[in-house]
Amino acid sequence: MDSLGNYQTLMQLPWRRVQAASRPLPVPWCYPDQLRADIDAWRAWLLTQPMGRWLLIEPEPHAFTAALLALWESGRSAVLPGDGRPQTLARLQLSVEGALPSTRPTPSHAALSALGRPPLSLEPESEAVMLYTSGSTGNPLMQPKCFRQLASELDCQAELWPMDNGAVVSQVSHQHIYGLLTGILRPLCHGVPFCGAENRYPEAMAERLAEASRAGFAAHLISSPAQLSRLPDHLSWQAPVRVFSSGAPLAEDDAKRCENLLGAPVIEIYGSTETGGIAHRRQTLCEAWTPLPSVELSFVDATLSLRSPFLTAPTEWWQQSDNVEPCPEGFRLLGRADRLAKIAGKRISLNALERHLCQLDVVDEAHCLELDRRDGRLGIVVALCPGVLPRHHARRRALVTALREHLAIRFESVVIPRYWRFVESLPSNTQGKRDHATLRRFFDDLDDDRLPRWLGGCEHDGKHIITLEVPERLRYLQGHFDKFSLVPGVVMVQWAIQYAREVFGTLGDFGGLERLKFQKVLLPGQRLTLSLERRPDGVTFAFDTVQGRHASGQVLFTQEAQDD
Repeated sequence: MDSLGNYQTLMQLPWRRVQAASRPLPVPWCYPDQLRADIDAWRAWLLTQPMGRWLLIEPEPHAFTAALLALWESGRSAVLPGDGRPQTLARLQLSVEGALPSTRPTPSHAALSALGRPPLSLEPESEAVMLYTSGSTGNPLMQPKCFRQLASELDCQAELWPMDNGAVVSQVSHQHIYGLLTGILRPLCHGVPFCGAENRYPEAMAERLAEASRAGFAAHLISSPAQLSRLPDHLSWQAPVRVFSSGAPLAEDDAKRCENLLGAPVIEIYGSTETGGIAHRRQTLCEAWTPLPSVELSFVDATLSLRSPFLTAPTEWWQQSDNVEPCPEGFRLLGRADRLAKIAGKRISLNALERHLCQLDVVDEAHCLELDRRDGRLGIVVALCPGVLPRHHARRRALVTALREHLAIRFESVVIPRYWRFVESLPSNTQGKRDHATLRRFFDDLDDDRLPRWLGGCEHDGKHIITLEVPERLRYLQGHFDKFSLVPGVVMVQWAIQYAREVFGTLGDFGGLERLKFQKVLLPGQRLTLSLERRPDGVTFAFDTVQGRHASGQVLFTQEAQDD
């Protein structure tokens, strides 16, 4: 590691080295040598406390780092919850010796004098942190990390991406492995200033980049797809040396836009809490992922296995849950093979979310979907008990609010589904398995604002019954009446023709309308059924809601169909 300038390994306690007195960057920047007094204050307080694991949750990087290092220097480990909700903290209290106070204690002179001995050395196989991640069962799993794992990954990143004369601007939480390594521990090992917290806002992040540039530092931006996909164009950006992203693959368009906007390469890191880093890529040059040095890969069909010094058992093979395709550069990701998802960089068990929702008496079943939309948010299809299905906008809105509040008891707001669909039962195919194609179709209106919200269909007494909902953002609601949104009659006829062709196949050319009636207006958010029946000369249709019939008629088609 001699070629890496000021870099020191984690095991050398790099925050204890002497630093230059000059500190041109103002608060909220933190220099590693500024931590020592706070570390010692925590160590003095810990003298009278039990050994073992301690709960640590602190959003401010300086305060978090001082407390973490004090735990390490006193032979303890830190339990880092992924969120600060009371339910999470109450559950974790059962597995720790205690929780560090939210403010740094002020020890007496006697307590500081009692420190006496130097900090304890870090033993490679001793537990450093306990992280939490979702398991395949949907229950949060403890994931311990020893100092050897952390140090190995820090050394690897230092070789790939040196930080000489650097400064780290982090937008991600240090309560998770990616933010801990890149936003806190890497700058400590390189002896460079770092900052975080309010940087999640682009205006604050832009100001930190400008401060680093004015002071002559080479800034490194630690970010995620959630932040990079929403970078505004109107801010004045000072180019960092590199931009790092992890937590989920960055959309190709977002990678290109970020590089153009920030004037710096965007490096994505692929991995997980269990495995640590696995591979990296610069997507604007190559979509494939290149394994990190010392990470050994094996491919069987579409399954990726690896051996890595970042694993708990570095000589054993670990099977990853993503499907992959091997290629000369490494591999391409094909998607997750399990029921875990990463939303805005946060790992979420879809099984756990569904089970929690099904605790409610009104919910029979639920199924979450990753919709591959730009915002990265989840969709969910909920099968409700009879009589509970929302029939109009106000009831639907109230139901969504109630269900979201129930999920908020356990889950962070960013992972709670944004797009909701309500049905009587979840669709299944002829084999009795979940019909994923139909589930995805429930969300087609998100990609085409001319469509009604399709919620399933069936055949009954020779009629095809299709359940629909009027999306609040339907294109045709605009401009019909200035202050009263409704679905124009011509649009209902258009829908009837569209679904008649889908249900009955080739019908020939449109030949006109008969017995057309519009009895009631159709409003945004209303749930309705479209009944279709084949006749010799066309198709009859009727739109109905709980309020009664809204429109009916017959569409005539020519007898001879057009040849394809």
